[in-house]
Amino acid sequence: MSSTNENDYDTRSNATETKDKLADVQISSEEILKDAYDMKVGDIKRPSQKIQDLEELRSYQLNKRREFEQHLNKNRLNYGQWLRYARWEIDMNHDFARARSIFERALEVDVEHIPFWTHYVQFELTHRNINHARNLLDRGVTVLPMRSKLWFLYVQTEETLKNYDNVRTIFERWLTWKPSELAWDAYISFELRYDEYENCRKIYRRYVDEFRSGKTWLQWIDFETKEVPPSHQSVPRIRRIFELCVDTLLHDPATRNDPELAEIFDSWATWEASTKEYERAHAIYRELLNNEDISRLFSREQRLQFQEKYTTFEKIHGNKENIEESIVMSRKMRYEAELSRNPNDYDTWWKYIKIFENDQNEDLVRTKFHEAFNYKPSDNFKSISWRRYVFLYIKCALWEEFTCRNAEGAREAWNKCLSVIPHARFTFAKIWFGLAEFEIRNDEDNGLTRARKVLGKSIGQSCIKGPKTKIFRNYISLEKTLGEWKRVRMLYEKWLETILTTQTDEKAIPILLEYIEFEREQDNEERCEALYKLGLQLYDVQQTRSKFDPIETVWKSLVEFYKEEFKYSEARDLLNDLAKKYEDPNIWISLAIFESSIPTPEQFEQFQLTDEDIELEITDTHRENSRESYKRANQFFKDLGRDEERAMVLRAWKRYEMLQGTAESQQEVEQKMPRVVEQDEAGDNSERKITYVFPEDEKAAQEQQEKQKISISKFMANAQQWVASQK
Repeated sequence: MSSTNENDYDTRSNATETKDKLADVQISSEEILKDAYDMKVGDIKRPSQKIQDLEELRSYQLNKRREFEQHLNKNRLNYGQWLRYARWEIDMNHDFARARSIFERALEVDVEHIPFWTHYVQFELTHRNINHARNLLDRGVTVLPMRSKLWFLYVQTEETLKNYDNVRTIFERWLTWKPSELAWDAYISFELRYDEYENCRKIYRRYVDEFRSGKTWLQWIDFETKEVPPSHQSVPRIRRIFELCVDTLLHDPATRNDPELAEIFDSWATWEASTKEYERAHAIYRELLNNEDISRLFSREQRLQFQEKYTTFEKIHGNKENIEESIVMSRKMRYEAELSRNPNDYDTWWKYIKIFENDQNEDLVRTKFHEAFNYKPSDNFKSISWRRYVFLYIKCALWEEFTCRNAEGAREAWNKCLSVIPHARFTFAKIWFGLAEFEIRNDEDNGLTRARKVLGKSIGQSCIKGPKTKIFRNYISLEKTLGEWKRVRMLYEKWLETILTTQTDEKAIPILLEYIEFEREQDNEERCEALYKLGLQLYDVQQTRSKFDPIETVWKSLVEFYKEEFKYSEARDLLNDLAKKYEDPNIWISLAIFESSIPTPEQFEQFQLTDEDIELEITDTHRENSRESYKRANQFFKDLGRDEERAMVLRAWKRYEMLQGTAESQQEVEQKMPRVVEQDEAGDNSERKITYVFPEDEKAAQEQQEKQKISISKFMANAQQWVASQK
């Protein structure tokens, strides 16, 4: 037992060593495959069999037939096996009867299998059994009349045998079954190969009646123009075919939209031009492009192509009028193409309608206008598109009024335009005034009343969110022209009321000043002064303050008004009141300048005594009055403790003295000028506080301190005297 175990252990250890040890020679898979290829066995060759006598032949044939039959019994649809069986009978046994029997049996399995029919026919033809093949083809087209392959094989066979009458008979027989276009094309090709042009025409007459399509007519046209030799009868015959083709296709609703119709018209016009019948070609193009019933049958791209060809044709063969007409038609087609891509292109609509205006066809122009009106802009703001769209309405209204003399049509255009505009968002003043002017022109009795109603309606509908400046200004201009001053005042008041009562950013000052200017033209000073004061009063109201800002424009204009009316005291009182009321240094400065811009009482009397223009001379009285105003302003802001405004007044005073003062007065003002002191605020270097130190304030403070010291000294002296007296 122990020896056995040791042997087992040695065996296992040797096996382990063998596995771990690599072979000295490594064999790759490539070498293995190569050896296998070299050692492969060659093709198995069957032993040759020799037939010694008739009995062996019969035995061989029997076995072979039994073998074929067994295969067919397994799968009768294996047509390759049927063919091999029949071919074996012919090639090996020359037994045509058996071969035909096999073909017949195969046809009984599937009579619709066309490849077997063709092999059967080829078998008969190969062995020159023509009658058998003919009978077989006749039988095939009888059994399967809708299979074109058998018909083609039939006619090909007869044509090869040069039995042309039989070929025609077969084609005619085939056509009775209503075959596809291929049968007709083959029939025509057969006749064409033998130059039987008249037979081809007869076939085409029946062909276009059977297949009523532009493609069939084009084939006939190509045949007549390209295949038939030209003769003196060619031109009228071809023209007759074109006419018959167009009449047939257009009068039949089923063929009016035939895709080949465009090519037929093009071919017709080109052919007429080739025969030098330019008038006929011109008429074809005109009918094609101008006749709406015909042109709508083609796509826009096709019409553009027709137009380009027509233009080219007229440039070569046409006269001046025809060339211009073709160019206009070309532009029309181009505009239509652009409008089909973008119907909101109102510039193109404008040019497109202009073409029809030149044709003087009012109904057509009106139709085109209304067609353009259908494409309203989609913008919710007053865009360029809206402006151009509205101009189309204006053009239509003016055209109706002045060209067509159709007042009702023009009024309808104006009103329709107003109906499509969203007046709550925006409006067009030109439309309102266009309608108003139209009413004035076309109604002598009630035109003005209607115009005022229109303009009043424009204010009511368009001024909901704020006044429309153009509407008010044009309305006022109209009433001024008519001399209706009361209505002008009502309009100005309505304008101001609309500004004050609506949420608009428009300022009331320009309108107020315009209103005042109107009253001045009427020499109504009282109303002017009242309007000025009204503006100043409304500025003091919190709700309307923003509408009259800046109020400086109003009071400056009022001061100029007082000066022109020689009401100097009223102007002075106004400036004094405003300066104290608004605490504005500019008003104080204006007051000082005002004192030097008005004549003294002596100068005023002198001005009244002469008609000549006298230049105002600045006198000492002017200077004293201005200095007094500056002094009052300085003291006013000093009392209020507003150093910056006080410094502004002193700077203006200094500028005045530089122009009008003396050295002493300039020195006096210079001594009042403050020093500017900059200080950091809260330790932040980015923010600096500016303070003004006025010399006169320092001097006053020193004097006050000295007075206080003197008072204290006197008090102490009195106290000492009292103490001494008590002792």
